[in-house]
Amino acid sequence: MYELKRLIKELCPDGVEYLPLWSVTIWDKKFKSVAKGKQKKSISYPYLLANDLFALEKENGNVFLLSTGEQTGWTTEELAGKNICDGEVVTIPWGKSRKVTDCIKYYKGKFVTADNRIATSFDTNILLNKYLYYWIMTKGDLIDTFYRGSGIKHPDMSKILDLKIPLPPVEVQREIVRILDDYSERNENLIKELYKEIDLRRKQYEYYRDKLLQFK
Repeated sequence: MYELKRLIKELCPDGVEYLPLWSVTIWDKKFKSVAKGKQKKSISYPYLLANDLFALEKENGNVFLLSTGEQTGWTTEELAGKNICDGEVVTIPWGKSRKVTDCIKYYKGKFVTADNRIATSFDTNILLNKYLYYWIMTKGDLIDTFYRGSGIKHPDMSKILDLKIPLPPVEVQREIVRILDDYSERNENLIKELYKEIDLRRKQYEYYRDKLLQFK
């Protein structure tokens, strides 16, 4: 944290600029609800339905299955075929039935995507994609209110693109990402250890339950 404070004091002592998301990101399509002047460029990605996406799943693959939900997996370049994409992206699900923070994803590399709305930085000298990901996660509760419909809900993209993102210098963004990556890794390791402990406790319980109830 000391390094982050030092960078903020040195590089942005008077605060940071807030810019609308549409001005610093490129999305996978031009949305009808968004004014044309706010989306001068888009990047098209082929997407699959969830069932078709996971039909490609292959153990030890090197292409990520970028789903719209919590489940993920891998496939091979051969199986991915013409659906393979490559890049550094942040995604939100087009249709969701749970909290959006359970489904927001960041990925860099080769992937096949389900029906996500996909964003990438317009210029990584201004906005880092991983910083974008962490910032969007902090807006999850607000973004949830932008989804409408019964059953599977869909977002009002005009409201999402009008959100204003704080843009400190890239050096500051990079340090924020480093800190949050470190916390995320520690949290994942802790969860894994907890699951191991729970499994051991369950086995211990079952052992003594069976032992204590056998009267020979």
